[in-house]
Amino acid sequence: MINLNGSILPNTQALFHAGNRAFLYGDQIFETIHFYNGKLLFWEDHYFRMMGGACMLRMEIPQYLNIEFLENEIIKTINASNCLEFNSRVRLSLFRSDGGFYLPTNRSLQYLIEVDKLNEKSLCFNNKGLIIDVFHDHLKPSQTLSNLKGGNSLISVLSSIFANENNFDEAIILNSESNICETSASNIFIATDKHLITPPISSGCVNGIIRKQIIENASLWGYTIEEKNIKSFELIKADEVFLTNSIKWIQWVGLYKKRSYTNHISADLFKKLQMLILD
Repeated sequence: MINLNGSILPNTQALFHAGNRAFLYGDQIFETIHFYNGKLLFWEDHYFRMMGGACMLRMEIPQYLNIEFLENEIIKTINASNCLEFNSRVRLSLFRSDGGFYLPTNRSLQYLIEVDKLNEKSLCFNNKGLIIDVFHDHLKPSQTLSNLKGGNSLISVLSSIFANENNFDEAIILNSESNICETSASNIFIATDKHLITPPISSGCVNGIIRKQIIENASLWGYTIEEKNIKSFELIKADEVFLTNSIKWIQWVGLYKKRSYTNHISADLFKKLQMLILD
């Protein structure tokens, strides 16, 4: 089941006509939220990231669209989808109402909530390390719009196709300065000893939720953390490389080109993140 502006509807029901601005212009923003053990993980972080993005996109946010309202609407949708007992992926989309061409005639918002049950009963650290490589065909702009999860995800789509065609699990996306930005669906970290490095927000990476948790908690967990630009050759020198996103949390990389990695640091961080979530 899905939730369009408070109405619970079957997934198969047609929702939009050709004038929908999310379809025409990518005039939308979205969040992917992990419903785990009966709660929306890091919901407050997701909500404020989305509202900040909506303000950046000059959307008019109605007063009723507050954190409690949207949480209740998400839980209502999870319940209607018979997923309360399961771990699920929730996609919350905000998009501008129909009207106008590039210039909208109506800046008010609509919302759509979709729920998909995840296969795994409990989240597990990946046994086999991911295989990754660099996607060179297109570069991601180093600008603030790139930090948002918006309607234009073509670089993620094309890099995912590249990874699939070459039997990689994910592809590394470079920014307009040819620095590492992120991967097809994740933020990226490198680790040497107890020192973690991840690209800064100014690189154009998505301002990831799990990325934020690691940065905020690294020192408490016994690590140093640095946000700085990373060149692809630096991956060869690293002890470990790992990826983060809201659904998989932390995944360790096993192979980049001919460089293989261990997973001691990423496994430790996964356990510490799991303890933070279950606390």
